[in-house]
Amino acid sequence: MTNYMILTSLGELKEYESNQTVFFQNDDGDDMYIVLKGIFSVDVNSFTGFPRCIAEIKKGSFFGEMSIIDDSPRSATVTSIADSSVIVIKKESFGSLLESAPEIASGIMNVMRMRALSTAEAVRRSGKKVPELPPILKIVKYRDVESSLHFLTMLAEKIREMNSILVESTEPEVLELESKEEDNSCAVMLLPDGYTYFNTKDINNDVYLRLASVVCPYCKMAFKTHIPLFTGLDKSKEALDGRIIYKGLNILLYTNIICANCNYSDTYLEFGKIRKSLLTPRYKGNQFINEEGFTGYNENNERTIDEAILSYYLNIKCLKRTSGDPLRFANAWIRLYWLYSDQSSDDFARNAAKNAKNYYSIYAKQNTNTLADNDKVRLNTILGELSAALGMYDDALTHYEDNLVIMKGSKPDNIKDIKKRIEELKKLILGDFK
Repeated sequence: MTNYMILTSLGELKEYESNQTVFFQNDDGDDMYIVLKGIFSVDVNSFTGFPRCIAEIKKGSFFGEMSIIDDSPRSATVTSIADSSVIVIKKESFGSLLESAPEIASGIMNVMRMRALSTAEAVRRSGKKVPELPPILKIVKYRDVESSLHFLTMLAEKIREMNSILVESTEPEVLELESKEEDNSCAVMLLPDGYTYFNTKDINNDVYLRLASVVCPYCKMAFKTHIPLFTGLDKSKEALDGRIIYKGLNILLYTNIICANCNYSDTYLEFGKIRKSLLTPRYKGNQFINEEGFTGYNENNERTIDEAILSYYLNIKCLKRTSGDPLRFANAWIRLYWLYSDQSSDDFARNAAKNAKNYYSIYAKQNTNTLADNDKVRLNTILGELSAALGMYDDALTHYEDNLVIMKGSKPDNIKDIKKRIEELKKLILGDFK
């Protein structure tokens, strides 16, 4: 019997159109997918809070196996980037798959082996002690269902153990949260004093958005909202401060989701996650129904600059009740900085840049020993550009010079842009003294 016949006897054939999401990061799952045709993009929540493609999965490969082995949530979002077909193997059929298709079983075991080794290396880089790994880790060979399942389960336990070590070493300090009671005034009052409405509407083509059904993690209300379809977007520019500009869609207007009932706000990548709430969000009713003329946009694909700005302030307000993660605060503030900069609103842009810089600095201090070198470089670059935007050219220069140290030994092409930016900053510093 061929592998195809084995797979179709154990699982279900499923087709995906281009740009169709299979599952989202942190979803629960009890099945794995073996690719028969097409290509899938594997995206994770990146350093700046937008999806980042970490891999492409093609014919003959598979994904989703970890949720079967150790019941863990999905570690990434998987989306088809071409018309594709897969065989879906449910958890109850996994043992039969290992028994009937030894080649596939060996592939899964090798993937788990590489994952264990890479996680161990991350623990080692963090300065923590690596737990003792199975002595047979270097020899991956399928023998029988029982021993193979035992090996995979043991590796999954070790990976979980090592991930816990990494979490402990990077757990951020909880920031001071608001403790004072607030009234139930409409969310428009979140806008800063002196705010002048821009009244600029952004009209986007539906091809860049998908209408998604979501459930608020607080009030449990289900509603629909438009979410960017990243696999259909073309990147036209990436700035040094981390901003990515896409052709045909202003992504900043579609980052946040706001519950139509209780007004809890979060990014579309984080919205559905249940969190321990220190205070229940106090904005009741629809904050857009008020004398200021805002209209709800949950099912509307036309957003205004004012609605987007308001959503970020509401997001920050909700974060103060639900999260102490400085990176999430930093990402919200830097997006406000980008929006205000686009509107040439210098004072508000400067204030947003200052807040973003402060939170990124806290995050950098807390995670100095655990960030990978490429993330350190990205973080330093963002801090450098925020410092430059605030006129703090000496600080900006320090961040870029730190990048040269981190990238010591890299190819010349990889550090050319850093050296160019250093020279520009030196000229700016000299200009300050003239």
